[in-house]
Amino acid sequence: MSEEEKFEKGCEHFDNEEYFEAHEVWEELWMEASGPRHAFLQGIIQTSVALHHARNNNFSGARKLLARALGYLEKGQSESGDVELDKLKDCILDFANAMERNETLPFFRLPRSQKG
Repeated sequence: MSEEEKFEKGCEHFDNEEYFEAHEVWEELWMEASGPRHAFLQGIIQTSVALHHARNNNFSGARKLLARALGYLEKGQSESGDVELDKLKDCILDFANAMERNETLPFFRLPRSQKG
């Protein structure tokens, strides 16, 4: 499976709310990456694991990971490809705010730009 196919498989898992599985697929890519690509992958991996924690009511772990994810996404923004980074950051912040207010959690799909 190519890197692009692995990345897409991770996106598919994420969009199906299979956050642990997304993390597993993306981690394979992360281990081989360097520089901004490494940071970007770290950011989406941490986002995925945070949502997995939130789904399992581990809100403390989710908060910590979301905060770190934002920093990694900022460092890796040049390697975000068709992931709409500003929208992703907004989704992360909305999710974190909902956790703080004990509201229904707005689980989300990975925001992507339209291809072709």
